[in-house]
Amino acid sequence: MTVNICSGHVDGAKLEEECKIADICRHDQVPMCGIDSCGEMRTFIDTCDMHEFNCDTRKDFVQKPVHECWVTCKRGRSFKKPAYGEGCDLENMIQ
Repeated sequence: MTVNICSGHVDGAKLEEECKIADICRHDQVPMCGIDSCGEMRTFIDTCDMHEFNCDTRKDFVQKPVHECWVTCKRGRSFKKPAYGEGCDLENMIQ
């Protein structure tokens, strides 16, 4: 069995853009849900928090409607959805 790893990391212009947004963003404390290219979901304090996290960790989280996050998900907690994009790590898949 072959398991492909999805790093969900960004470099170059996309990372630079995330860091610029993080530097000028004003926190509004409105919780939001984010998902990366590998299907990992995470809650953030607000969109600025997501951009800071992406910049610091070279991740590619994008905003999703908050109702798409699980009710039990706590701020900053990360979890995997049962469905993954092509090439993502399947070892944490819920079965």
